[in-house]
Amino acid sequence: MAPRPRKKKRVTITDVALEAKVSIAAVSRILNNNYDGFSAREETKERVLLAAKTLGYRPSRAAISLATGRHNAIALCFPTHELDAQPIAVGSIDQVFRHFEMMLVINGIRRAIEPERLDLIMVPARPEHRTDEFVLSLQDKVDGVLWINPDDEGETLNEIVQAGLALAVVGSAPIAGNFVNVRADEATAGRMGMGHLLVRGAKKLLIAVPTERANEVGIKERIEGAKRAIADYSKKDLDLKVVQLPIEPNRARIIFAEHLDKNGIPDGILTMGGHLPFVILHELYRRNYDVPNDMLLVGFEENPLYMVNSPSITGLRYPTEQMCHEAARLLLEFIDTGEAPGAVWKTPQLIARASCP
Repeated sequence: MAPRPRKKKRVTITDVALEAKVSIAAVSRILNNNYDGFSAREETKERVLLAAKTLGYRPSRAAISLATGRHNAIALCFPTHELDAQPIAVGSIDQVFRHFEMMLVINGIRRAIEPERLDLIMVPARPEHRTDEFVLSLQDKVDGVLWINPDDEGETLNEIVQAGLALAVVGSAPIAGNFVNVRADEATAGRMGMGHLLVRGAKKLLIAVPTERANEVGIKERIEGAKRAIADYSKKDLDLKVVQLPIEPNRARIIFAEHLDKNGIPDGILTMGGHLPFVILHELYRRNYDVPNDMLLVGFEENPLYMVNSPSITGLRYPTEQMCHEAARLLLEFIDTGEAPGAVWKTPQLIARASCP
């Protein structure tokens, strides 16, 4: 067996001082551009900089923090229900796609921070975290926080802002304040989804909302957008109902079946998130209804299963990676300037497929 290669020794400020034949203090001053009460000849500066480059010196995070007050790191916070803190379960295609989506998120952020050579610290936002301890731990490690889909985390976000950390939120922000917010135009998305059903001739309409997400700002904006599409539609002989269905598939199917027994079959359904389209299709097929001939269906937050389902499902595609890239880029600017831009809005794209062609 070949011997394992030795780990390369980290080049320190002492190594640079020995190479340049100057004191450690002089190297520290020159590399950190700190000349308070200290002067150095140009020839000495050039010699130190050349030594650092020749040896491949890179300052440690601790050294940077002491010299600049910066950690050169940002935290990526995300709710654990978006991605279970478990290894990928290959037996669950849903779990695989969850991890796939998070990889897109991370890739978008990494593209923004890579040129800056910053560290990205993953921080799952678990419900059991005490807000004050959570925020204090971030203060000791990072210069800014990038939060994905905060839902009802308003208290924690407000604590982050009050602590002086730069904050960027991707998604609908439950608070207002001086922070970066890159969000989807949910009202326009809701209007697009419902408008597509109306144009295709649907009149008896149903909006299906995930119960656990019914109070989210983004969900409420989607519903308002959908209702606006109905109000603007020239034909007024329309019937609209809203039903809440739990995320758990079996319970969702039972409640949806009870709704159908009481109210009859709609000819157009707009689902507001999660995997509700598959639950709805399952129950309709059990009753021998055909999609799209008997009913039209539009889903939100599409995943790859929308494309491979039979029939393929019309959905609203969100520019998730681009939104995360933009938020990370603006967060870095915010860290440097202390001034956050106004909200940046991105419009989802409706992808028409067989369920509502």
